[in-house]
Amino acid sequence: MRFVYAAQYRHSGSTVMRGAQLSAIAAQSMPDRDVKYVELNVDIRNSVVFLTKGALKAMTMERLESLKKHKNVLLFDVVDELPPPITHGYADVLIAASHTAFVQHSINFPHLPVRLVNHHVDPRVSALQVAPPDDRLRTAYFGETINAIFTSMITETVQVVPIDTSRQSSSWIDHLAAYNLHYAVRATRDLDNYKPFLKGFTAAHCDSNILIQATEAEPAQWLGTDYPFLVQGPATEASILAAIEHARGCFGGPEWNQGLVRMREVRERTSPERIGAEVRSACAV
Repeated sequence: MRFVYAAQYRHSGSTVMRGAQLSAIAAQSMPDRDVKYVELNVDIRNSVVFLTKGALKAMTMERLESLKKHKNVLLFDVVDELPPPITHGYADVLIAASHTAFVQHSINFPHLPVRLVNHHVDPRVSALQVAPPDDRLRTAYFGETINAIFTSMITETVQVVPIDTSRQSSSWIDHLAAYNLHYAVRATRDLDNYKPFLKGFTAAHCDSNILIQATEAEPAQWLGTDYPFLVQGPATEASILAAIEHARGCFGGPEWNQGLVRMREVRERTSPERIGAEVRSACAV
């Protein structure tokens, strides 16, 4: 099996996680198979080929025809984007990185096998074995601020730890242990399609709760509609601040712990073993 990246995207967060890191998880899960992480232009024959989002962006018709000519089975991993036009006629399997993507891809591409390989958590996060602070509520947002709802009053309560997903960085990981509630109230953008619940997975692997709006379909699949820290109704400054105050008021109590139980279930469902099993299933074509 070959996980394929494009040189120009090798340092992007998507390539690092769904290429380098996922190939390592796959190799651990499939010791009986030859799993390698290779560049797009490497000669590949008679292999199951997992094409990362960057590799699909950089793909040429000449390279695509060569991959098919040499009897490779092509798995297209678009993550949070729409499948490209070349999916018709060239993809052997379409990979979904979220439940919402799985449902929609299955509808839009009825002729193709669609396989769910949920997004994994950065192994450097899991390796921390974070024990979050238990003295009081400490809230932070980890990510690009353009993707979340912020006002001046919200930033007084929520610490922002920026992440640049266009390049590989680990500086944000050092801050995880200082917080116990991860802020993830999303700002809607035109380019949003099927976002995996990666912020929730990261919070879960830090044994922390998460704050997100109830209207987000993917988190609802993982947390359920009765998770205690959902922003109900429109995500306004007032409703967000009220939700944070609610979390503060029940911190350390039964409702807080009920949330942690749900997050620990998410952590189990996104363990490297579970993700590896999903890759193995996707390769069974």
